[in-house]
Amino acid sequence: MKTLPILLSVTAIAMLAGCATSGQSVAEKTPGKFVTYTCEGNKSFQVRFDAENGTARIRTHEGSAELTRGDRGLYRDDTGEWILTLAGGSSTELLHKGKATYKQCTAK
Repeated sequence: MKTLPILLSVTAIAMLAGCATSGQSVAEKTPGKFVTYTCEGNKSFQVRFDAENGTARIRTHEGSAELTRGDRGLYRDDTGEWILTLAGGSSTELLHKGKATYKQCTAK
């Protein structure tokens, strides 16, 4: 009877591991290619994810920057001018100079 709880625990861990990998953004799922995100207010920007280096290159109307992945999964440039949160659905956001310039963004 001790086998059943162990089997259930292993199954639950496997299911959770599967959920974690499916939470990647479209940009993270297509490394090396620019992905266009459209956001509220008819705004858009592009991201190219580099899995090998853990960086994301952004292109916007305000300029472009190379961002490095930080501790909490956020991508930032060296000066903190740009902060990118890559997420699934419409949860991707890009902050510029402390302001959420690109909100509720989804990949095209």
